[in-house]
Amino acid sequence: MTKRKLYLFIFFLIYLTMLSSFSYGDIYIRQKKHVDGVTIMGRTQPSRDFIVQTWLTPDKVSIEDAKSKTVIEFDKNIITIADHNEKTIMRMPMNFSEITDQKSSDMSKEDSEEFKKFMDTMMKINVSVTKTNEKKKIGRWNCAKYIQVMNTGMGEFKSVIWATEDIDVDRELYTKYISAIKGTMPGMNENMKEIIKETSKIKGMEVYSEQTTEMMGQTMRSSTELLEYKKGRAPASAFDMPTGYKNVEF
Repeated sequence: MTKRKLYLFIFFLIYLTMLSSFSYGDIYIRQKKHVDGVTIMGRTQPSRDFIVQTWLTPDKVSIEDAKSKTVIEFDKNIITIADHNEKTIMRMPMNFSEITDQKSSDMSKEDSEEFKKFMDTMMKINVSVTKTNEKKKIGRWNCAKYIQVMNTGMGEFKSVIWATEDIDVDRELYTKYISAIKGTMPGMNENMKEIIKETSKIKGMEVYSEQTTEMMGQTMRSSTELLEYKKGRAPASAFDMPTGYKNVEF
């Protein structure tokens, strides 16, 4: 998988995760994530634990950990990704069809067809969510257990999700957010209704989840735990990119 495709796939997973994990408005979320070690295409990646800090507003999202920072600007339809290891900044349009058209024009016929095929593959998604009768308290939150299975052209993603309704979710802002996303991803409009219908079965905010991913013949496991959630005005710096980084083309 090329780095270009990897960035697209990472953004795509971020977006799909948001459907079930986050409420929307000026909200700060701090999570602890664990990723098991895995070997992909001959390269071994050790297990790691890291903190992810997220700010969500009605028109912007900022997601940052030790390795990268991603800012999604819905009003401008732009995604900006800073790679802290390579000291680079990459910008790309949110509209997937625009990405396909733009990149295809710069490629050979063979590469263009491969890239379009990759983009089409990413759009093929089926999600199912099942609520169980299991409940337990995690931290200070009363949680219910859900099983989510997501099948994509890239592989299968299974999640055990514990969510709480103790945290208030702003449904009006949620709807506004989803409408903005749908407008930038025309290739997904048809199955987006089904995706939203399924993910909306998860009531409230995700507190803890365990994910198992089957992709490229490998099994990858990870977990996400909510550490902090609060409402408040997001600082402007939350959406600033690092200075001194090199701008690179997507």
